[in-house]
Amino acid sequence: MKEAGNMAIGRISLEKLPNTRDLGGIKTADGRSILPRRLIRSGTLFEATKGDLQILAKECGLGTVIDFRTETERKQKPDPEIPGILNIFNPILDEKTVGITFEEEKNHEKRELFANLIDHASSLGGKPELYISKLYEDLVLSDLAAMQYGRFFDLLLEADGRAVLWHCSAGKDRVGIGTALLLSALSVDRETIVKDFVQTNTYVMEGAENVAKVVRDKTGDDLLADCVRVLLTVSEDYINQAFHAIESCYDTIDTYLTKRIGLSLEKKNLLRQKFLTASFME
Repeated sequence: MKEAGNMAIGRISLEKLPNTRDLGGIKTADGRSILPRRLIRSGTLFEATKGDLQILAKECGLGTVIDFRTETERKQKPDPEIPGILNIFNPILDEKTVGITFEEEKNHEKRELFANLIDHASSLGGKPELYISKLYEDLVLSDLAAMQYGRFFDLLLEADGRAVLWHCSAGKDRVGIGTALLLSALSVDRETIVKDFVQTNTYVMEGAENVAKVVRDKTGDDLLADCVRVLLTVSEDYINQAFHAIESCYDTIDTYLTKRIGLSLEKKNLLRQKFLTASFME
């Protein structure tokens, strides 16, 4: 694990899961640290190799997986079953809001996932930022997201002493916001939270560029290809916009976590006790 200022870069080296990261080592405002092998953010586990699953189960001590995807996404790319590990379905958004839902045709034939991505990008009229702006607003302000992120915190508190991994499809939007809320609750400073959010690009950019190239080669449409690349990556603007929306409505992130997410002071203290080093160890 390398250090970059206050930022612990805890990518877990796996064969088929490029955006799986241990938050262990990230420091809080009071000088404590997130315990290693306890909190792991990730993209979909669908393509994980047996070796990947063994690393997560054995080396990382995984005990709970929390799936943020929609029911349709979950059916299309189901999580692999890992003996002894609890898998919990906790969808953050509904199918319509996510946009890329991979829904089946009326004749019940499954559409090619790549074709769905093209359709979604095409529907945005060359302005993916409008979709993204609405998506991030829904992620922090919609009733469903608030309820499900609240449940996410409860699941973290209910988990045993083994690692908890949460994931969506790419591990960047729903997971990005969930992680930002969690780090905020653990009193990690805003700069570090933003760094963790944009760190996703380090691991997904190559894949995004490859998909954009395929789109460009197949369609000859540079604007569409760029739209696809934007949909598959993140920007510092996204997380800043989310925080701005929160603070416009609730003044502070702490008030939002308490009033909107349901994270009481008692729960917050329990969360810190469970996942942070003791202050005397720092």
